[in-house]
Amino acid sequence: MSLNTENKPTKKWTILGQDPDILLAALANILSWLVSTFAPAFLPYLLPTSPEEEPFGYDGGQTRSTATASRTKCISIGRPGGMEQLRLVALKEGICTIGYNVRHVSLPPYTPSKITLPPDCVIIKNEAFSVNYADCTIRWGLYESAKKFVGWPIVPGFDVAGTVERVPENQSDVNNRHKLAVGDRVFGCTLFGAYSNRILIPNIQLRKIPDCIDTFAKAAAFPAVSLTALYALHLAGYFP
Repeated sequence: MSLNTENKPTKKWTILGQDPDILLAALANILSWLVSTFAPAFLPYLLPTSPEEEPFGYDGGQTRSTATASRTKCISIGRPGGMEQLRLVALKEGICTIGYNVRHVSLPPYTPSKITLPPDCVIIKNEAFSVNYADCTIRWGLYESAKKFVGWPIVPGFDVAGTVERVPENQSDVNNRHKLAVGDRVFGCTLFGAYSNRILIPNIQLRKIPDCIDTFAKAAAFPAVSLTALYALHLAGYFP
């Protein structure tokens, strides 16, 4: 009889047979709805800010910024809830959004104000992103990898399309197999952080937009769904 229990899954405790994470997310969503519906004056207390943000006022669910056009603007979610939890924020000078797989630069969702680009990354000026069902589950607080790798606040979104704004000074052919240069029109995926107009992203996750795709919106419409379909084919044994 083996006493090895290393591979046995840990039994998770429940509340009335339900996953406590789901119950907590449901309660947070209900609280957010109650406040936004019946006591909107208290809604700012449910919209936590981050030190990376420019100072804002709050006016009926709309943010106001005195930041210049050069600042990164993004949609931030501070805690689980409905549409009222989506906040348009401007970040301080030099800060942009970042995915969770670029931890050798910084933790998500924001970069430091002064960064040295690693040789495998670029910064893009994002012109379009798509909205996927996963983004809704992120806002509800039910997307497992978002909770595990990012937490709150989070900038949702996967699909991006825009132009390369900055490349590393020490970029080499090994780290830039797709020959990305400043001004190139690109599209691809980031692991969260796409609801932003400026993103730091590994260049391996980007491709140049073909000439047959005439708008950024079209380019941003299909990366995540296409990769999901290819992964489904892989699971079925029809794709390497």
